[in-house]
Amino acid sequence: QKNNFLTKKSDKCQGFAAAFEKNHHSRNVVVDWSSTRWNRMQTESISELIQSKARQFGPKLALCMQEGDPAERYTYRDLDIASGRLAAAFVDSGLEPDDRVAVLCEPRPRWGVAFFATLRAGGVVMPLDTRSPVAELLPIIAEAKPKILVVSATQEKAAAELAQACEDDMLVISVEPVDHKPSYPSMDSVGTNHSYPCVKREASDAAVLTYTSGTMGVAKGVVTTFGNLLFQIRTFRTVMQNDAHSKSVSILPLSHLFELTAGFLGLLYGGGRVCYVNSLLPDEITGAMRDQQVTCMVTVPLFLKLIVSAVRREVARQSLLKRTLFATISRVAPLLPMRLRRRLFRPIHGKFGGRLEYFVCGGAPLELDTLRFFENIGLPVYQGYGLAETSPVIATNGPTGNRAGSVGKPLPGIEVRISDEDGGEILTRGPHVMHGYFHKDGLTADIIDADGWLHTGDLGQLDRDGYLFISGRKKNVIVLGSGKNVQPEELEATLFEHPDIQEGCVVGTVASKGLLKGSEEVCAVAVASDDAIRRCSKESEDINETVRHIIEQKALGLSPCKRPTRIVLRTDPLPRTSTRKVRRLDLQNWLSHEGVLT
Repeated sequence: QKNNFLTKKSDKCQGFAAAFEKNHHSRNVVVDWSSTRWNRMQTESISELIQSKARQFGPKLALCMQEGDPAERYTYRDLDIASGRLAAAFVDSGLEPDDRVAVLCEPRPRWGVAFFATLRAGGVVMPLDTRSPVAELLPIIAEAKPKILVVSATQEKAAAELAQACEDDMLVISVEPVDHKPSYPSMDSVGTNHSYPCVKREASDAAVLTYTSGTMGVAKGVVTTFGNLLFQIRTFRTVMQNDAHSKSVSILPLSHLFELTAGFLGLLYGGGRVCYVNSLLPDEITGAMRDQQVTCMVTVPLFLKLIVSAVRREVARQSLLKRTLFATISRVAPLLPMRLRRRLFRPIHGKFGGRLEYFVCGGAPLELDTLRFFENIGLPVYQGYGLAETSPVIATNGPTGNRAGSVGKPLPGIEVRISDEDGGEILTRGPHVMHGYFHKDGLTADIIDADGWLHTGDLGQLDRDGYLFISGRKKNVIVLGSGKNVQPEELEATLFEHPDIQEGCVVGTVASKGLLKGSEEVCAVAVASDDAIRRCSKESEDINETVRHIIEQKALGLSPCKRPTRIVLRTDPLPRTSTRKVRRLDLQNWLSHEGVLT
């Protein structure tokens, strides 16, 4: 959905890349609007990326699975051929330019085939979260109206429900090989013998449509353009210095732009290799990292905390002498060069294959204790920051600059400034800013002002060297330790819809124990109705257990990550403003001061 403002913004954004190298250290990038550097970059299109890389890297392995079907190994040439044939099938089935192709599939090489096939055929990729229940996917499908739905075997039941509820005919295709006997036509069987070349796309054209939770329970479709993606992968690769020797194990959902750009397109752009592993167990993931000899990895704080816990448990099992030696080396490590630290902690590096150079971490704040642990062993963790609306990276640390506690410097070509109002809100503009919200021009205008500045809703500061520090959030979104964003209003519309609950509110609280200690978690605070209190008192029932059971049952319809970790019953009404809005900060203070959260 284009409007004049967004078209003008897109044209302006093409000038930002003029400042690539020379302005990375500036607080505000000075833009040369007359530069043609960005225009020259557009001759290399994301839709044609895999064809150009196939010519460059041909027989080199691009995508593979750690375990499973050996056929799911694609060289760059294989990926080009497979995506070209599937693109031809998409066009033959009636896919037209800008039609959406929804992908409901776990991260795996065949996900990549569907991605490149869609772009080559002129479509827009619409990645869906496989962990979302059908109830959350239905309104998304209804709004976006994808022409094709690509699914894996584990998602066939959900696909049937979505297809049945879809008003328009939606073709369902399985990513599974023919010999796996999927319920829907296999992408191998629908593929043709000829390869579809590529539909010509402009930098301002939509490439990906991802849905992110919005206020009042309304999911918003973020339109990411070809220009957004190309800018991200080129600049991110420049900062992280990825090349054809880079290898990574992917563990994050490809429905998130962070993994899509940094962990998928970014590696393929440089000629690297991505391996997928069907496991969430740290031991199996590190085993895959060791087997694949990974050099870098995109991750979230929770995985890093799991590694630290595992290492410390193993150290605790050692003899007193070895424990003392480990503690002594850890204390002096900050004074030593990185190369020497790696040698001293070689056994730990060996568990990752011995070639891992760094982690890229985003999605949620990382505790300094975890950050320092990896720094001490000679394995830097580069924290970054961004939003789905900024496709997604705004700033990041990297090999040329890494400041503890910060989220790094803005990517080359991006402008960041701190507003003098609203408590110091972070504003940004540049070629990373989305085209807009799908079918929601009003919401787009609310977040992107007339001068092209996107209002992030996050609060922060820039130090004198240009490093960005996040201090809080203007908005209410809860950022879990896994990196998943949870919008309280979305949960409130579901959890408290019951006659026994008078009112309720969802807030983020800091976990005080366990692996998630220091990270945010979802807390549901409910006030029981007078009728429920009287009934429970008369029948000698525990009102707390009654309300808890209601909320737990309601939560079953939500994604697991959105379900409340804590459920608290409050006897007094929720604190509200004069306009009847809940004072969330007051409620969080009450939870803390009353000792409810222990």
